[in-house]
Amino acid sequence: MKTNSQNNLTPKKKILDATLKLIGTNGIHHTTCRKIAAMADVNLAAINYYFGSKDTVINEALKSFTSTLMSSFDYLDDLNAPPEERIRNFLRSYADYTLEYPDVFRNFIEQVLHESAASFEYIEFMKQSGLHKLKISVRAVTRTQVTETELTMKIFQMYSSLEFPVLVGNKMKILAQFDYYDQDSRYKYLDLVLKSLLNT
Repeated sequence: MKTNSQNNLTPKKKILDATLKLIGTNGIHHTTCRKIAAMADVNLAAINYYFGSKDTVINEALKSFTSTLMSSFDYLDDLNAPPEERIRNFLRSYADYTLEYPDVFRNFIEQVLHESAASFEYIEFMKQSGLHKLKISVRAVTRTQVTETELTMKIFQMYSSLEFPVLVGNKMKILAQFDYYDQDSRYKYLDLVLKSLLNT
């Protein structure tokens, strides 16, 4: 039985949500228009009407994923919260969302490396404001003076810490002997990442 919130979604949004769920569980190569239509509870013609092709709907779904990922940066704009809390909230939001669709995130990293159209918006966002937002918050709470280059390096170390557990996936538990998918373990890990980032 569908909830009211699901019923209120437009067919286009239903298709995008279903596409992300399928990519997240089955991978891109096993995501078909028929499976998308079945999960979204729309007819196949709706996918062609709104998107025209499987490649287009997948690219649009990945863009919507990117947009939500970028919304994690909104926590850094909350000037009512202390800088350390802003960064912690950002880390938790970013990490939690990557685990909602881990396969999508892995694909997204690959697209960033190849500078595909799906990742272009995120790269531009980072160049224009994302990195700057992080620098302001990190600079506000670092205990030692660092150069601009060192500050950028610290932030990219943080990104590596966010990405590696998702890229490794289930093997993380075997390699590191803790479950990144468990929220308490993940948040403890992120607190250590934050401590290292701020050099406290």
